[in-house]
Amino acid sequence: MRRLALVAVIAVAAVIGGWLLLGGGGGGATATPDASIPPVPPSTEVVADGRVVPVRSAELGVAVPGTIDEVLVAEGDVVAAGDPLVRLDATAAQAEVDGATAAVAAAEANAAGAAAGVTQANAAVDAAEAAVDQARAGWDAARAAQDGLPSGASSAQERTAEAEVAAARAALTGAQANLRGARAAATAAGEASGAAAADVERARAGLTAAQDGLAQLTLAAPFAGTVASLDARVGERAGPGVPLARVADVSGWRIETTDLDETTVARVAVGAAARITFDGLPGTTVDGTVTSVALFGASAQGDIVYRAIVTPATAPEGLRWNMTATVTVEAGE
Repeated sequence: MRRLALVAVIAVAAVIGGWLLLGGGGGGATATPDASIPPVPPSTEVVADGRVVPVRSAELGVAVPGTIDEVLVAEGDVVAAGDPLVRLDATAAQAEVDGATAAVAAAEANAAGAAAGVTQANAAVDAAEAAVDQARAGWDAARAAQDGLPSGASSAQERTAEAEVAAARAALTGAQANLRGARAAATAAGEASGAAAADVERARAGLTAAQDGLAQLTLAAPFAGTVASLDARVGERAGPGVPLARVADVSGWRIETTDLDETTVARVAVGAAARITFDGLPGTTVDGTVTSVALFGASAQGDIVYRAIVTPATAPEGLRWNMTATVTVEAGE
């Protein structure tokens, strides 16, 4: 907060100077204030330090530890969204994907066989139902023939009719038993088909998990931009929490303040005009506009500071990510 401190020192020096001019601190008679010295007006500017950041950026690291197998880009390369940047060794993960793919194929083949079994079982039920209908018709015919015997029918004719009715009844009973068996088989086939379908879903979920694990071994650009930094070398181990690459959208820049404190933040409003200078570009001044002011203050080195975003009207040549800048905002009272 060196610039805010400098403003405070200047203000204190002005107060002390005025006090001395008015005779303060002396042992003699009190001097009459000089009415020609106007009061110092309050400052209409707020000065804060800031840093240059791209309009969009991302730090990329691995989700799982591994050995770097490929580095596919270099610093400064322009990449499209989804372009691979760094790959870890995927030997084990690819083997898991291959195994999961085979498991899916086997499960799908088993499900297809189970579905065919359901079709066959349903066809058997249809055939058994037809057989029952046929047997019932035969029984009805046998009974009608028995009932139709003339009163003078011989004993042999009566015995024959009774035998035919008994045979028809037995055939109907057998057909009904076959139908019950066919229906039970169809139920079992349906349950087996459902279980096989569930196995397919589990196998597919396993394949998706394996594919996700494989995908985690590749760092890809989340959006179109420029590779701003790269800290990856083939053969090195990489672990979670360590950035391997940074991608920036350098189609535009903004300035983030780093020391706008609680005594001045209330005087900075969205839409206020600002001037921006850059420590690394002496003599360059750019106009800008305050585009956001944080509501939450963060603790930094014992102070509470608020982030404000200032968008420059133009981007001078030579800007780089994290360059330091000075922002002077036209502030309210």
